[in-house]
Amino acid sequence: MTQTATPRPTTSPEDSPEGRPESWDAVVVGAGPGGLTCAAYLAANGKKVLVLEANQVVGGSTQVFRRAGNKFEFDVGTHYVGECGPGGRMQTALSGLSLTERIKWLRQRPEGHCQIMIPGTTFQTPTGWDTYLDRLVAAFPDEEPGLRRCVGIMRTVASGDRPLRRLSAVLRWGVRPITTLMAACGLSADAQAVILAENGDYTWPPHRTPTAMHAGFLHHYLQAGAYYPRGGGQVIGAHLTDVIQTHGGRVRTKARVEKVLVEDGRAVGVRLRGGEEIRAEVVVSAADFKRTWAELVGDEHLTRRLRRRLKGLEMTLPMFAVYVALDVDLRERGTPPLAWVWPTSDIDGYYREVAAGRCPERMPVGISCPTAKDPEGTHSAPPGYSTLELVSWAPKEHAFWNVETGPADGGSYGRDERYLQLKEELTQRVLDTAELMIPDLRERMVFCEASTPITQERFTLSADGSCYGIAPLLKNLGPFRPRVTTHIPGLFLAGGSTEHMFGINATIWGGMGTAGAVLGRDLVQEVRDGAVFVDEADLTPITDDFDPLLASKPGSVIRRPARRRPRDVAPTSR
Repeated sequence: MTQTATPRPTTSPEDSPEGRPESWDAVVVGAGPGGLTCAAYLAANGKKVLVLEANQVVGGSTQVFRRAGNKFEFDVGTHYVGECGPGGRMQTALSGLSLTERIKWLRQRPEGHCQIMIPGTTFQTPTGWDTYLDRLVAAFPDEEPGLRRCVGIMRTVASGDRPLRRLSAVLRWGVRPITTLMAACGLSADAQAVILAENGDYTWPPHRTPTAMHAGFLHHYLQAGAYYPRGGGQVIGAHLTDVIQTHGGRVRTKARVEKVLVEDGRAVGVRLRGGEEIRAEVVVSAADFKRTWAELVGDEHLTRRLRRRLKGLEMTLPMFAVYVALDVDLRERGTPPLAWVWPTSDIDGYYREVAAGRCPERMPVGISCPTAKDPEGTHSAPPGYSTLELVSWAPKEHAFWNVETGPADGGSYGRDERYLQLKEELTQRVLDTAELMIPDLRERMVFCEASTPITQERFTLSADGSCYGIAPLLKNLGPFRPRVTTHIPGLFLAGGSTEHMFGINATIWGGMGTAGAVLGRDLVQEVRDGAVFVDEADLTPITDDFDPLLASKPGSVIRRPARRRPRDVAPTSR
């Protein structure tokens, strides 16, 4: 078993000898799930780690916010996650940090984790490819041959059960658009719509999505179902932060990095907005991929190939979200915890409109009900109430939103009359679609607030307000995906635009992978073999008044000196 070094306790600049600026083994830029997981694994393996987050709360798109005097809590982006059961990637990644008992994953309706509604058809997405095919055939019996061919090809492309057969399927169909495969199988618009309905989870036009991408997305959920973290998305950031800070690291919020310092061709630290410089042997950027290179590193340090790539790099379409509270417990009605509602079967047509800078009158909506997803339901709303997160997507262009300069560059927008008018118009369109599933939604609504792509850019500093990073085009997948190592020694990447892909599960898994690259070890294999780098007794005790949101803000997390593990002692295994 690989041996681990001794963690070092946290110090502050004023504690440094002779007032010298404090130095770190590693600085991680961005406190989303990828950055926090990377930092947690580094800290647990003896590295002195500093995490810098521009926002006031850690967690990235897994964070929550509260409204109406903390009466209601909403998830920003934690809606449903795959591969969270025993042996799945999520449990494996968390096990190395002793967090499997602290971050509990709740299985969502095994009989159908997501309800799909298109005109004339309601479909429950089940667990298992066989059951999925059976339900499609039951919904569209006249299309059985085409459905069997289409689903069979997607299943072969997505799974690795038969490597040679899979390679043949990938080369023939996996690299071609999913719409090409469905057309070749003679599927109707309605059957195609059901198969594509959940692609709002990666917001990219079907006619530009390789079959391998959509098949892999379906497999992510079909293989073992969908899950949701007990207590809401903020528990992820809170517990990862606790690992970092109880193992000698530090997490700073309201600390926006302005520049990655490169000297003699090597990354040596970062400079914050305001001028503070922080030195480190390693810099890990879990910030937006495009901004990392174009702004934090700078053109003078890029290769010619990377400059060309950035120039034509497309990002996934940004989200428009509406957060609603109702004065009714939707669990009593049997309302599904997750749903995608499409007012039309023309999935690709909607994307074409948005890509052209227009937002159609009838918008598709993903409906997530935290109150229904968590049986206790205490974190999102008081008894007798429910919360909903309604997500769609909209044009990315600042001009569409009447914004000249984006908030990441200091532009203001919140009081602009045209911006507010457009925000209200889109809110009403989203509510119109949501009422197709909850007819009395407006009657029972006691709170409503919306966020736009500009809001996303403001809080996450993401290029084009994108939630999912670089577009899943063929040139951005597989061996063409950005690696976590870079051409600049000492600079590494984490987050949704790397080789590990986007989404909560993928970025947490990828954070472990990036930490392994920094350490020069195969941490993934070590953890799979049973390595555990954290003694749970070293973590902050969880009390009845534990508040994940409070624990995710600076100064709120109880930081105790890390217990020193004797040097050259192997991590515990189980």
